[in-house]
Amino acid sequence: MATERLTALDASFLYLERPAMHMHVAGLSVLDPTTRPDGRLRFEDVVSVFASRLHLAPRLRQKVKMVPFGLALPVWVDDPAFDLDFHIRRAALPHPGGRVELAGQVQRILSRPLDRSKPLWELYVIEGLEDGHVATLMKVHHAMIDGLSGMHLTAALFDLSPEPREEPPPPAWEPEPEPSSRDLLREATGSLFSHPVQALMNGVDTVRRSPALAALDVGTVLSGFRSIVDMGARPTSPLDVQIGPNRRFAIADAPLQRFKEIKDVLGGTVNDVVLTVVGGALHRLLRDRREPTRGRTLRVMVPVSVQGGRDASLGNRVAPAFIDLPVGAMGPKRRLAVVREGTSYLKDSMMAMSADAIIGLGAYAPGGLLAAAARLASRGPWFNLVVSNIPGPPQPMYMAGAKLVAQYPSLPLGENSALSIACTSIGGTMAFGLTGDYDGMPDLPRLAFALEESLSEVSKAAGL
Repeated sequence: MATERLTALDASFLYLERPAMHMHVAGLSVLDPTTRPDGRLRFEDVVSVFASRLHLAPRLRQKVKMVPFGLALPVWVDDPAFDLDFHIRRAALPHPGGRVELAGQVQRILSRPLDRSKPLWELYVIEGLEDGHVATLMKVHHAMIDGLSGMHLTAALFDLSPEPREEPPPPAWEPEPEPSSRDLLREATGSLFSHPVQALMNGVDTVRRSPALAALDVGTVLSGFRSIVDMGARPTSPLDVQIGPNRRFAIADAPLQRFKEIKDVLGGTVNDVVLTVVGGALHRLLRDRREPTRGRTLRVMVPVSVQGGRDASLGNRVAPAFIDLPVGAMGPKRRLAVVREGTSYLKDSMMAMSADAIIGLGAYAPGGLLAAAARLASRGPWFNLVVSNIPGPPQPMYMAGAKLVAQYPSLPLGENSALSIACTSIGGTMAFGLTGDYDGMPDLPRLAFALEESLSEVSKAAGL
């Protein structure tokens, strides 16, 4: 029996999921078909690309199988009934096919959970966009993928020129036999009760798997963990609500070059500028809601990549880090300075690396125990919202010859957090995807507009 067990982090995303808390991520890609010889992109063209390249991402034909009684982490197994037609679906927008109609379609799709009995992904080909564009919405469970591995998947499915690259014919696929529950139980009980001390030592060795982690000692890990604890409970905010199952979605974008110009003039990194722009937009949102903003901060969870080497496999290699984002009334230069101070502290504290080390030890905990820990952590007072900047490839990309114009990401919500913001830079565009609880964020489109207002304010402060 050959199975691959989920990592502790990947499994935690399965355990966190409940009816009101979907744990899928998504990427909305907007494609311009005028780069194709006939100027059209058909549903069948997209299906053909996926059919010819599925073997480059074998996880897409695998499903999750749970171990009885939660005695070990779940495993990935081939789906013997895999059907590409189930996973790729067609949708169309009502006239005029603008941003409002597109966001409405996306949020309806995001509001539905993935089918756990099948491979944990869906692709929607959305037609009827204005300007003749076509969109695809790739929806994948977070147990399967993170932002960085999502970029690897994008690289497998997209080309670097309008002329699709030549791929050898995919090999015939024969699914591996699915292990029985009895087989999984036997394997779990064997590993649980044999050599427990050695398993712990292996766990310690596992968390030092990347070059960055190899430099950590126990004192550094504990110091980083202490920095998380010392932050205390998150500030109270109107974003702290009990979420429901339905979502809102909104998008905003701007030239990536503008973010680079701002950091060149005012200092910091592109990510510092992103956080500054988000802070200014949240100030506007709270002000419009007549909420007090003086001296106010919101606790942001920033997923930090801890990928080692050039591993192109799907899965998660991120760890959480936290920053208190200023959302009070202040000038853009001052807000950026406070953000830079916070991100510098993150780097010095080794917060993310320490969190990754602790998560890695979960690989040797029984699945049931890890599930309980994950759910307890999700209810903790750790953060108000998630903000993630996912770097994308700088060169133009194409699917079936159609140029990728922008890609808007979507991240899950926390159990008591009504908002997540993600952005990615592809094709020279910094594209923001805003995901909100349907009832808790009725003004999500206003926040998307506020992002553009905030960027304009920061640009003016930089003399641009």
